[in-house]
Amino acid sequence: MNIRFRIIIPLLLLSLGCATMQGIPSMLDVPPTPSMDNVPTGSSPMSGDWRADTAFGYLSFTVDPDGAKVTTAVFKVSNWTCGGTTLTTEVQSLSEWPLTDGQFAGYVNLNGSFHTMTITGAYDAASDQFTGTWEQDAHGSHCSDIWSAIPRK
Repeated sequence: MNIRFRIIIPLLLLSLGCATMQGIPSMLDVPPTPSMDNVPTGSSPMSGDWRADTAFGYLSFTVDPDGAKVTTAVFKVSNWTCGGTTLTTEVQSLSEWPLTDGQFAGYVNLNGSFHTMTITGAYDAASDQFTGTWEQDAHGSHCSDIWSAIPRK
């Protein structure tokens, strides 16, 4: 038997077998990035997508319909310098951050485990807005600032 057939036939059988396996989770089950619709999407006024312009670029995040957790967050870093390192990247965090009494805290690795940014946020019902802080340590420097999400109308 030709060597090509010895390789091709098992590969074909394996690919047909894999196509019928229903129990394997899809790698495409990633939550969508937050939109800029700026409207509640559930029973909680905190629910939906939020965006805040920052010194490093912007952050956006999605709060679940019940206002119980941040389900995804995106950090867009544009030519930002902290501690001698200039960084440009966009990262989506798939970690869920619980919302307790309208407050959350989380972190995201901007480039592997080297640059980790910490974020805190709190919802103010009177202004219908999230505000908070972000901070990062890089090469002996501590960079931080406050942020305010675009208020809802």
